[in-house]
Amino acid sequence: MSAANRIGYLSSIGLFIVGVAYAVVVAFGISQAGLDQPIVDPTLGVMEALTLLSAPLIVAVMASINDTASRDRKVFAVMALVFAGIMAGLTSAVHFVTLTAGRQTDFAVLEWPSTLYAVELLAWDIFLGLSLLCAALVFVGSGIRAVTRWSLTVAGVLSLLGAVGPIVGDMTLQRIGILGYGVGLPIAALVLSRCFHQSGDS
Repeated sequence: MSAANRIGYLSSIGLFIVGVAYAVVVAFGISQAGLDQPIVDPTLGVMEALTLLSAPLIVAVMASINDTASRDRKVFAVMALVFAGIMAGLTSAVHFVTLTAGRQTDFAVLEWPSTLYAVELLAWDIFLGLSLLCAALVFVGSGIRAVTRWSLTVAGVLSLLGAVGPIVGDMTLQRIGILGYGVGLPIAALVLSRCFHQSGDS
């Protein structure tokens, strides 16, 4: 197995694990706070730490896709990597602020409407969505590559649709985006790990 396939496999598995862990923590937070109240510390802090951990994993996955992409699909892989890098930078900045200055000043960063929350949604809804759709275009063919293509496409489309919520001011619509990166992304990461593993064995 090449270094790119190995990194792709490990980072995809890592992203899946982080995604599952995030879902468990969110479910716990909702069970404690309810649907109508925001999740608070220490659960919120764990969620933010997991988000920070997911950002470099996403970049590593896209870098591996770029390295293993065929020549005629390389442009889509490069675009996916660039969009992932922008997304990772934006969300890392937001959550670093939240974990540090935000807590020390009692500034509610992730409550709508909020400038930093808008930046967070720009990262996850738009730039992640674009990255996933570009990555999907790298995978041509049938079998595991077709499953990979469709899982990335579904996660990307749902993420992008989530941007409708903040644009029109109805944050219930943003939950579509949560389905994309909260459910679709871990599933796509699991499928990607299988794709990297098979490519490495061929």
